[in-house]
Amino acid sequence: MASKLLSNEFQKHICLDYECTTIEEAIHKAGDLLVQVGCVKPPYINGMIRREQETSTDIGLGVMIPHGTEDTLNFVLKPGISIVQIPHGVSYHGNTIHLVIGISSREEDSLQELMQITDILLKPEKCHQFLNASSKQEFIDMINQNYVEEGEL
Repeated sequence: MASKLLSNEFQKHICLDYECTTIEEAIHKAGDLLVQVGCVKPPYINGMIRREQETSTDIGLGVMIPHGTEDTLNFVLKPGISIVQIPHGVSYHGNTIHLVIGISSREEDSLQELMQITDILLKPEKCHQFLNASSKQEFIDMINQNYVEEGEL
């Protein structure tokens, strides 16, 4: 039942209060986290940046979801996500990005965490709280609470 719930180990996937001046820095940080937790090999990060140059992964609400290009899928070791919070934001194509959610995935991989985060972002009452989480544990608790509320355990 509780196998889908995120453990405290997921804190290693999160960076709070990141300061940067370019979106490339933010994407690189998201990629670095994926490398550190064993989801991807370092060359995958170049694919994440290249993907962004080809097609924006800005989904609105101050959130972007960068991921690698098809030619970097062989650098994916396991599916996962990383979360980089940028409280002061970084300007990108006329928008301000406050949250970068890096993805490591092959086409066949299911990312339950990403589905939960998307669900949270679509709920106005929860979106603001998620974007402004004050701790890594708050991110984890909100994702886990959404699993419970949606009956997806």
